[in-house]
Amino acid sequence: MVFPDLLIEEHRQIRRAINILNAMTDQVREISPDRHDVNALLIFLHYFGDRCHQAKEESILFPALRACEEQVAAAHAEDLLEEHSAERSLIEETQFALFTDNSLEFLRNARKLIALFSAHVTEEEGRLFPLAERLLTRDAAAEVATRMEEADAKFGFTQKKLLLDMLQNLEDKYLPKAA
Repeated sequence: MVFPDLLIEEHRQIRRAINILNAMTDQVREISPDRHDVNALLIFLHYFGDRCHQAKEESILFPALRACEEQVAAAHAEDLLEEHSAERSLIEETQFALFTDNSLEFLRNARKLIALFSAHVTEEEGRLFPLAERLLTRDAAAEVATRMEEADAKFGFTQKKLLLDMLQNLEDKYLPKAA
């Protein structure tokens, strides 16, 4: 499997989480979602989105792009790195608002998080990954893919499965089934 496919599949899971968070924030106006469910989703975004997915981008893909000595790629990677940092901060701020019962702050942060993650994955798939495919040699791209698979193994396939199972449970609970 080529490295963009690995990352795009993870983006698909992150989009699922964002859809659930969006449904949860919509429910705050009607009924309040279970705070532990919301926290579980934020934990998913932290561990799967950041510790698994973004860690691979930051430690494998971005350095490979910087090694190409292409200024546009390096600058783009730096911009995305700043967005990763903003996402981390927003996850923490959203959790804090959730557990301090500050519903207005929670909603504001959750909506910012939804918008930031949504724009971020669209940017990576629309610009970064095609740029990386153009710039990286076949051997460099294969090395990136191999290192990403190794990073998944180090993260733990069981841990990843548990996170995805948790996401499925939340999706079953908060997103309506298609008829």
